[in-house]
Order: sequence, then C-alpha cells, then structure tokens
Amino acid sequence: MAFDATFFRGVLAEIAETALGARVEKIHQPTRDTIIILLRCETGRKRLLIAANPAAPRLHFTQSNPENPDQPPMFCMLLRKHLMGGRLADISQLPMERAAVFTFDCTDEMGDAVQKKLVVELMGRTTNVYLLSPEGRILDCLRRIGLDDSARRQALPGLYYQAPAPMEKADPLTVSSADILAILQSPGADKLQNRLMDAFGGLSPLVCREIALSAAGDVDARLEDSSLEPLSKKVYAFFETYVRHPAPYLA
Repeated sequence: MAFDATFFRGVLAEIAETALGARVEKIHQPTRDTIIILLRCETGRKRLLIAANPAAPRLHFTQSNPENPDQPPMFCMLLRKHLMGGRLADISQLPMERAAVFTFDCTDEMGDAVQKKLVVELMGRTTNVYLLSPEGRILDCLRRIGLDDSARRQALPGLYYQAPAPMEKADPLTVSSADILAILQSPGADKLQNRLMDAFGGLSPLVCREIALSAAGDVDARLEDSSLEPLSKKVYAFFETYVRHPAPYLA
C-alpha cells in the first residue's frame, strides 16, 4: 500500500482509537531518525514509533524494543523534559498531507497546565519532527534548517512553526459528486487515473489506478470514452467508502 495522505489518515485513526488520553511514560531515540514514545493506554502500554527517515518514513505502533544508546541524543532529552507525564489530548492531520499534530496536556516549570505539540512531517526529503511551545514556537526539531538552507521554511529553536504551504488541489474528503463531475468535464489529462492524480491531493498513483479500476473497470480508462455523470458518481462512492472512512481491506 502506498504511503499517501489517505493511508496516513487511516493510521492516525487507529492510533487515536487506542492512544487518546494515554500518558507518556518513556521516550527513546534509538537512532538518529527514530523516536519511540511509550504510552500507558487503557488497554495497556503501547510503543508509538516515529521513523523520520526521508527515504522510508512511517508512523505506527510497534512491539519491537530496540537497544538505546548509552547517552540519549539532545532532542530525545528535550522531548523527555517537556512531554514525560503528559497526556495525549488530540491527534490531527494537516489537510491532504502526510503530517500529524500530536497535542499533549502537560505542566510547565511553574506547575501550570499547558499544551505542547509534537508535529510529525513524513513528507519525503522535508521529513522532520518538531516540538512546539504553547505559543507555537519551535522548542527544537529533529533536523534544524538554517536561514541559508531553505528559502521557504526555516526550522530553528525560537522561530514560529510554519506549516507546509497548502496544496492547491481538491480535497477528496470534502468534494461532492457535482464537484467531481466538474473536474472530469474540465480540460486536462484524458486518462481517468491521471486526471484524478492532477486534481486531488493526498492520493497516490496506486490509489488513483484503483479508483479508475473500480469506477470505470479499467486502470487505463479514458474520459473521452466514458459517460462522465455516472463515472463521477462512482468516483464519489469510492471516496465515500474507502477514503472518508478508512479501514484495512483485502482486495
């Protein structure tokens, strides 16, 4: 299964079902790109794995318990300082992106209740993990990006966190059947899978081919050979069944 925003949304839904309200017991960073957060959930302890490797990013529960270095990295110690003992209050996803925001109810040095956020961006070469203050400033991040390294998004302690630029594509979670029909009737690629890939955010080529197969009976179906109104309704039905209500399927 392609690791696109749709798949990522399903993973986050499974994590939220188990982990919301869980308390942070331990945090480890066994490798430079890997963070494991031990959560005490109602159903028992769960290890949340954040693999922020640009070549193979992933986020899920794991049963593995890798060996940790004798001296924890600085970022790991910072996470422990700010998140240990906190409760996971909310999990949200940036629209049409492989990026999640974990909100923790914590206490500051004065004992006051505050909320801190762990932003996990698993988006290829820009993959990163940010720890944010209640005001939205970066306390630190896994990969610091200086002023000379990126013209668009710097990532340094003290700066305000900047979310990725919004994707200028239609959101499959909010479009109607009429919106889909208008997209299919507008100028663009003739292959259905290519039109879907160009028009909608958060969908991988694999999912677009699957939609074409489901809606038109052929992964290489062309719009010029199709009746667009019934086709748009079938595409909408696919979104409604598989994208808006994600669950594991065996096809």
